Amino acid sequence: MASDAERGLSLLMPWLRSSTNMGRDEMRPSNLLDTVEHLEAVAFVPPRQRYTDAGELAKQIAEFAYESGIPQTALERLLNLLTRNNSLDQGTTTILIKNLYPSERIASKLITQVVCCLGPTKNKPSPATQALLLRWLILVYEFIDDRSHLSKLYAVLFNHLDMISLRKPLCHILSYITRRKHVKPFRIQALMELIGTSGGDDRELISLLRVFKNYHPDVIVGNTGMKGLFFKHPDPEWTTHARQIQETNLERTQGNGSNSFQVVHRGLAKRSKVQTVVPEVQTSRVNQNRTSLEELRSVTHFVERLDKIELPNQIISTITHDFAQKYLFLVQPEIADRRLNDWLQAFLSEHLESARDFDDGVETLGYVLNLVVGYAQYTKNIPEAFLTFLRSYLPIWNGFENRQLILELLEYLPIRDHDSLRSEILAPLETALLEDTASSKASLLDFYSGLIRQWGIKLRTESFDIEQSQRLSALILHAELLASSVLESPVQQPSDTSGDYRSSTLSVLGFYFTLADLFSHAHTNGNIKLTVPLAPSVYTLIFSPVSFVISSMNSILCSYKSSFELSMNSETLQSKDPLWTQKLVPQFNGYIMDVCNLVWRNRALNSEDPNALGCLIPPATIAALTQYLREVNDKARKKSRESAFSYTVGSLYSLSHHAALCNMSACCFSDIEKENDVGETQPRLRKPVTQRALSALEKEGGIQMTWQDYRVRMLDWMDAAGSVGIANLMRTTMKALRKE
Repeated sequence: MASDAERGLSLLMPWLRSSTNMGRDEMRPSNLLDTVEHLEAVAFVPPRQRYTDAGELAKQIAEFAYESGIPQTALERLLNLLTRNNSLDQGTTTILIKNLYPSERIASKLITQVVCCLGPTKNKPSPATQALLLRWLILVYEFIDDRSHLSKLYAVLFNHLDMISLRKPLCHILSYITRRKHVKPFRIQALMELIGTSGGDDRELISLLRVFKNYHPDVIVGNTGMKGLFFKHPDPEWTTHARQIQETNLERTQGNGSNSFQVVHRGLAKRSKVQTVVPEVQTSRVNQNRTSLEELRSVTHFVERLDKIELPNQIISTITHDFAQKYLFLVQPEIADRRLNDWLQAFLSEHLESARDFDDGVETLGYVLNLVVGYAQYTKNIPEAFLTFLRSYLPIWNGFENRQLILELLEYLPIRDHDSLRSEILAPLETALLEDTASSKASLLDFYSGLIRQWGIKLRTESFDIEQSQRLSALILHAELLASSVLESPVQQPSDTSGDYRSSTLSVLGFYFTLADLFSHAHTNGNIKLTVPLAPSVYTLIFSPVSFVISSMNSILCSYKSSFELSMNSETLQSKDPLWTQKLVPQFNGYIMDVCNLVWRNRALNSEDPNALGCLIPPATIAALTQYLREVNDKARKKSRESAFSYTVGSLYSLSHHAALCNMSACCFSDIEKENDVGETQPRLRKPVTQRALSALEKEGGIQMTWQDYRVRMLDWMDAAGSVGIANLMRTTMKALRKE
């Protein structure tokens, strides 16, 4: 077999013959790959047998690299050369390694190749070269395509700490990649033995031990006089230049044309440490008849090339760009879904282990969660990898870290059997969130509102499925019980520092508005089964001393009423469950009649009228309230018979007497008097408006107005003030008002 020298000479002879009469400048190769090929040919030839100066070739490669960077192919060939025992002198090797500026992200296999060249055997490069290669890994750490790959090589790196020539860069790299899972008792022991052997003053080893102590507080470092970590970046200027080369290369690949629709890369220098977890969109090796996402210039171009778009190198990068998400949503390639879930699974498994160890990583997880929430909001689906992660993460979650993001993501849970969904997701979620406070229950109710909204949107576009309908109904019932519990909880006062305070009652109203909107589609789809609100929730909100709450509840009941009327005439719904009207309509009519008796008919708490439930107030309570009002009236008459006002149970919650509406009634009647130019000398109404008070005012020479006209005017006044709920319900319920 021919020796390495003979093979090298045979490759060089044609080139040497053609260049015998040329000067050295004329012999310079025209591009980087040619130069790398020439260097490969002479690298294993002894210096005395060469016809070419390997040092000059190294300088030429260094010039190419400094100007434009080294592409992946050339970098792989150079590392293949440098990680083997060759005949290049140390000066030439140093020039090459110090100028390995990558123009692209560095593949994991190249990292493996560098790590595998470590060691004292004769087939491996010199210790000085190995140290330079480790220093290069530190310099290019932020450009590694998958930095978690270094973590997989942790044992290999750690086992070479006994090589003094490699100790400093090895400790530096290990400090980057050490996580709790790497800190084992045998490694702590080995590290302390190395420190003892070195006399206890090896700063690199002590700094690495300090890193171990962060994960294992029982480690005793002792007083070494050192503050913080010893490691510093070996050459910030080198990394900055490499970053500029990569940024320039990215700009070159995406072209000069720019458009609001185009994917724009902001460059590595402008991304935070957390943002670098998810790589930017970049596509390599695009075939001639294919198009990368970076090359698309407009909507028209996107539509034309839709079936010829090449997936990016890292599919996870698509969740950072709305445009890339549009492509995945429209095309839905299976391979993209698998790749996305594979990346997420690898990322989340590491963070799940960190969460179990109470490790850091909350900010990084929050960043990825935020991106996945945007992805779920666009696709209306949660990636399967995240569902798997949440099943394991929620039982150990503290309920505070990334709470809002987790709740927003869970709104897109798939429709599943309530029992299994509750055991895997909902029960651990409630355990983590719920405290004995109304605010914690309200936060959970907001989540259920969003989940019910998403399920309803899905089901109303699908054909009838009794199982799906029952799953939605079970979820609604569970959420209604929670809403009732929220209203029963003591009211919390907002603290001075809580800028995000929100009344728990608003959460309950928002929940019922969500149901009202959902049920407005019930008459067109059998999947949406009508329910009625729980009686305690209805009456608690109706008896509220806040006009907004009363108006909102009346609006909700009005929407429910419209849904019932449409559904009763719907052939679709009647054919699915013909008995549903017999179960729900009487109960709902009872709510409507009670509200009308309270606000409009002055027959509050009456249960004798058809359908009336008397607000489910026990007779003993009504009797006690009646006796109390009788005593109040008697005391008022004793003080001043002329100005005394008589209260009755029936009118206690009417438009002019209700604690939440009486001021509005007074303002309304004052406006009426102003419109009728009632002078200062004319009699004015000084009491709550009643039929008897209006008759007395008219006899005294005051304004003339019937009781019915006043009530209609009061509804119009509330409409103008934005409180439309009561007016809408009364006008759709009371026959006399339908003609107004």
